[in-house]
Amino acid sequence: MTTKHAHIPFAVALLLAFGFFTLSFGATMNHPLLENVLLTGRWQVTSQALVASAPGVMVQFSASTSELSFDLEGEARYRLDVDGKETEHFTIDGRETHKVKVAGDGVHQFRLIKISESNPGKISLYGIDLGKGGKFGPKPKASNRRIEFIGDSFSVGYGNMAGGPEDGTVFEKTDASRGYAFLLADGYKADFQINAVSGRGLIRNYDWIVPDWTLSKLYDYTIFGVMELGEKSELWDFESFHPQVIVIFVGINDFQGNPPHADPTAFKTAYAALLDKLRKLHPGVKFLLVSTKTWPDDSMTPAVQQVFEDQKAKGFKDLEYKLVFTENTALHGHPSAHSQEDLAQTLRFTVGRLGGFLSR
Repeated sequence: MTTKHAHIPFAVALLLAFGFFTLSFGATMNHPLLENVLLTGRWQVTSQALVASAPGVMVQFSASTSELSFDLEGEARYRLDVDGKETEHFTIDGRETHKVKVAGDGVHQFRLIKISESNPGKISLYGIDLGKGGKFGPKPKASNRRIEFIGDSFSVGYGNMAGGPEDGTVFEKTDASRGYAFLLADGYKADFQINAVSGRGLIRNYDWIVPDWTLSKLYDYTIFGVMELGEKSELWDFESFHPQVIVIFVGINDFQGNPPHADPTAFKTAYAALLDKLRKLHPGVKFLLVSTKTWPDDSMTPAVQQVFEDQKAKGFKDLEYKLVFTENTALHGHPSAHSQEDLAQTLRFTVGRLGGFLSR
């Protein structure tokens, strides 16, 4: 749909309603931007804003304009792509309007990507103003390929742009668009969700931080970043996104950091329960279980491998297992951008085969 006005205040959304329609992300709500933008990742839709917290969430749209501005709130870093090219990174702190000049006539393709993590916290997109004479073009179409990533800081891309373990801050040096999850999904031109939270484990968080909010508990909610702040987040509508492949890379924080670590038996039980839950939510989905070495001992790998072997012994043929190795030379001993690229390449073929992407 092409709008007559480039900017529509969210406060008058209901006055402009054409009737309620079902969104692909979250609750049933009428919202003017959703006529023109495609959302990637988990978003909570309100009459005032589009709200998210996960790393790598994205807004895609097309428009003919010489300038545009994003009305954003919340502390976050963003990457903007124009016509398939990365054009700039920018930071928002509080509520701000970020303006962008656009060169060239005709309809341009835009991608606004949240590259930082909100842990805790959230971001809100209130509106997109296309300036005088600007018009939205055709709404981008969703892909027929869908991948979900469930994980921790390795899946976030935590500190991957740092030149060493103490080079800068997490906020400055994290770029989710340079993480293996985003790179892998983007390479397949797949819709995706990066449901990952740094420091969280399946049943035990790193050094027992925020013990009430493990990944197992956060997973059911739309906005992970607000739960520990005591704010409310709606339950995620799992019918809105059915992945063909789910990459599960969890367990580092269960078995790393100051002891006591997670009980391996409890971890394996929780892991198997997660798989059962996901099978019910997404019939026919395929899984890639990923593990890596943890310090000071290597408890994660035998636990995940045992889950895989137990699943195969029960007759499940919907999953594969991969042990990966990373160069943890970036911030706080995390994989660098180069190592994240290698990880994406390592997992690419298996994910493509599981999803049936290789023959499409």
